[in-house]
Amino acid sequence: MSDFLWFLTKLGILGTMRILNRSFPSQAALKDKKPQISSPNMSLLKNLIVVISSPIINEEGEYFGFIGGTIYLKNFNILSKILGEHYYENGSYIYVIDENKNVLYHPYVERIGTQAGNNSGIDEMLSKKEGGMVLTNSYGVEMLAGYSTIPSTGWIIVTQSPVESSLVPLTGIMQKVIIRTLPMAFIVFIFIWFFARAISRPLQQLADKAKLLNSPTVGKEISGIRSWYVESIKLQKALLTSVKLIQDQIMDLRKDAETDPLTGASNRRALKLKLGQLSLLETPFSILALDIDHFKHVNDTFGHPVGDEVLKRTTYVINTFCREHDLVSRTGGEEFVLLLTNTTTDDSLLIAERLRLAIANTKFKTVGHITVSIGVASWKKETTATYEETLSVADEALYEAKGNGRNQCVYKE
Repeated sequence: MSDFLWFLTKLGILGTMRILNRSFPSQAALKDKKPQISSPNMSLLKNLIVVISSPIINEEGEYFGFIGGTIYLKNFNILSKILGEHYYENGSYIYVIDENKNVLYHPYVERIGTQAGNNSGIDEMLSKKEGGMVLTNSYGVEMLAGYSTIPSTGWIIVTQSPVESSLVPLTGIMQKVIIRTLPMAFIVFIFIWFFARAISRPLQQLADKAKLLNSPTVGKEISGIRSWYVESIKLQKALLTSVKLIQDQIMDLRKDAETDPLTGASNRRALKLKLGQLSLLETPFSILALDIDHFKHVNDTFGHPVGDEVLKRTTYVINTFCREHDLVSRTGGEEFVLLLTNTTTDDSLLIAERLRLAIANTKFKTVGHITVSIGVASWKKETTATYEETLSVADEALYEAKGNGRNQCVYKE
């Protein structure tokens, strides 16, 4: 061991350790005698640093000190090297915070070392560790945020994009779809213009309908036009093909925009659209807000790929309770909503309990058995509450179920 210490002295590492020994992070490393990463602190040379240390222990278990290294947060470092490789535009960016809300990395250097206290979602990130949300950043801009915690350090990596710019790609895809169909529409218009005087009413009708290719009923209307000669029949078929192509692409885009890519369930946006339609039509409904109990333990114990399979299998079980006009939505990491239309309070509670038991009795690959907590709330046209308030009531019932010990259903007025 003495030869090793002599080697460290030759490298200058042991001398560095003696200098670091004066600092608070080094004192903590000497006291705890285990690998650790310190909070941001100011070094003797007035540099904002994070100290990383690992103990030196011989084969007999004798402690000789530690090897320490530093990350200079405001200089070029491993964080800026890794995260700086990503190119972002339209106001999107990545930053890193620790468990005490200290900013460890930010594209704006002046933010490093400050407290991320003005961001409306920081507390939720610290409590949930990973997931996504809509929040308002410290500049007052509404953002879509995704975040995940590094278990070994407790650091949270956050990526944020403005809500407004996130909708731009969908608009661009729609424009591309329309542009690709314009040549066919243009040919149709030229054909109608050239033969307008010689061709009778069917072509005029087809020309009128060609202006409404984006209408959801245009396919049925085109099929209803009486085309009695070869040319008009061919034109009718061409228009029907174009309409089907456009509507299929629009349906695919809508599905991508309203579907959770992992589980295939609807996302929160689709859920709110459905709730708005039901309240507008004064259709009674019940909300079953569901949360997988101790799901973080599943990810931490078996890994995220196994956790993803649990989410998919849970979605499958929930779908078995979904009727034609109902909706299954994944609203968060391990949170789901089963929206039941035209269902009484008693029936919704019965379905919730059956769903809870069905999941509890389902054997999941690798994990075994899991449990869920369910909060239930109902809306009727006689009530003065909005659908947003009803959704919040269901969430409150869910939290009450979790607070009462989990693996149970709670109804809340």
